[in-house]
Parts: sequence; structure tokens; C-alpha cells
Amino acid sequence: MGPKDIKEERIDTIMGQGCDFDGKLSVRGSMRIDGRVKGKLSVQGTLFIGKTGFFDGEIRAKNAVVGGNLKGKVNIDEKIEFETGARFSGDLLCKGLIVNDGVIFDGNCNMSQQPPRKVPGEVANDNNKEKAH
Repeated sequence: MGPKDIKEERIDTIMGQGCDFDGKLSVRGSMRIDGRVKGKLSVQGTLFIGKTGFFDGEIRAKNAVVGGNLKGKVNIDEKIEFETGARFSGDLLCKGLIVNDGVIFDGNCNMSQQPPRKVPGEVANDNNKEKAH
């Protein structure tokens, strides 16, 4: 699925600019956020966060296209695209990543779909640093 295919996907659920939601939400299809959403979100299809959209919390989705603000722990099964002007802060786990010019990306990204592995001896080194100070 290319970026153009993602952007042309049918949107089943829309949270408009006047929306302010805090809680847990599960969507079977695709969703668009143009308002403010905080909490835990599960989207079986594609999540679109418009230029005026803001999300803070945990997300799990098949794909995502972000034009607004995204903050938190994000798990995308396939591909995520950050459009020009988007802002991201948090931890991202995905298979594919597109970051356009003008995006502010302040966080961590793991593209292996597996949690980060500890490097052997890493804990010992951290403990030694704390003891030295």
C-alpha cells in the first residue's frame, strides 16, 4: 500500500474541530481526528490526524497519516506518514516511516516491530555510572 492509497482510504469515524474527547476508543474502520483527543485509541484501519488535530496518549492502528500534533506511545502495524507541519513527541513502533520536510519529530522510533533489545552489559554500565557519581 503506497502513501497515495492510504490517503484515499474511506473514513468511517470523524472527530471534528469542536470535539474534545478523553477516554478509550476502538474503531473498526478508519478514523480522522481534527479536534482534541486524549486517552487510548485502537483503529483497525488508517488513522488520519488533520492539521488542527491533537492526540495525546496511546495509539494502535494499521496505518497513520499525521498532519497535526501527536504525542505518546504509538504502535503502527504498517506505515505512518508525517506531513509537513506535523509534530510528534513520544515513542513510535512501525514497519514503514515517511517524514516530510518541516516535521518536528522529538522521540524514539523502532522499525523492527519488536521491542528494543538490551545490549549485553548495558545494565552493568548504567549501574557503574550511577555508582561513580
